[in-house]
Amino acid sequence: MYIPEELLYDKNNYWVKVMGEEVLIGLTEYGQSTTGDILYLELVPEDTVLPRGEQFGSIESGKWVGQLTAPVSGVVVERNRDIEASPRQVNAHPYEQGWLVRVKLIDPGELESLMGAADYTRWVEEQIRLDEEDEVAL
Repeated sequence: MYIPEELLYDKNNYWVKVMGEEVLIGLTEYGQSTTGDILYLELVPEDTVLPRGEQFGSIESGKWVGQLTAPVSGVVVERNRDIEASPRQVNAHPYEQGWLVRVKLIDPGELESLMGAADYTRWVEEQIRLDEEDEVAL
């Protein structure tokens, strides 16, 4: 599982790339792998104010339909229109072309609540272990 060192992560499997006062937000490789092949993706429009934890889009795969929730608060500066037209880019390139939204931060202090790569790696390993235990129990 590829987990870039330079990014921040949350337990909802989003990555955050800090670029000064703005961040790119995307779905991690682990997150997209648990979601499955993404068939449909809809993102909020530019200028939308996103409180942390609130919905910024919806996603549908062959095995799941759900909401995308903001790992940090901000204002949407840009949404990735390319992935709305071709949502499987999130599966194929989660850390490059598969980014979701670019956001201007409202509270940069929220970044401190996110995990670095090492902590996220340990968290993912624990999730995989728990999933394997659940499968054995069945």
